[in-house]
Amino acid sequence: MMHPLPIAETPDLAALEAFLASEDSPPDCMHLSELDGFLAGIIVGPEAILPSEWLPHLWRTDGPVFADMQQMSAILGAIMSRNNEIARGLDTTPPSYQPVLARRADDTVDASDWTLGFLLAMSLRQDAWQPLGLDPDGALMLGPIMLIASTSEKADLELDDEDRLPDAEMAKLLADPGPLLAMCVTGMRAYFRAHQRLGRPTRRRGKPGRSGKSRK
Repeated sequence: MMHPLPIAETPDLAALEAFLASEDSPPDCMHLSELDGFLAGIIVGPEAILPSEWLPHLWRTDGPVFADMQQMSAILGAIMSRNNEIARGLDTTPPSYQPVLARRADDTVDASDWTLGFLLAMSLRQDAWQPLGLDPDGALMLGPIMLIASTSEKADLELDDEDRLPDAEMAKLLADPGPLLAMCVTGMRAYFRAHQRLGRPTRRRGKPGRSGKSRK
């Protein structure tokens, strides 16, 4: 019988980051910032997704070979602890969630991996996310995420000219994206919860809002 995971109130993000970047993890697994965006997308999304479904996407393979049960419990416990911490941060008044963003060698932030993780979470329930993209206010929440993701070749996103920002505004967004991303995620949490309270369907047919489109 597997023992309960040690889910601490505050996750050991340094240990989790080190493990994800180590040779013990699959070569193509998510790193910490992408995982953080992925978890945020899972939590605020329109439909509940169990860890048994989303966890394999973290590893992108069959998963790591842990050294022992203690290591497995510590790493999986840290992942679930961060998951719970994000949910608490979004539900406090006022919300206190802050995204974990990668830092470059010159100490500037890079939010592209975070946005890629968030978009992957959206892809798990693509139809259910459509009402947000069709809503003008919802499209505004998605806009910064799509704009930042478009700077990464991994996203393979193509934005229309009307969806782009002037270079100076884009530079400001990329320089300090954390507060805006936190605001967008908090708004999405409120949006989907409001729809659930009103009994509105989260699935709707139609063309998504013009916040960006993926290349086929």
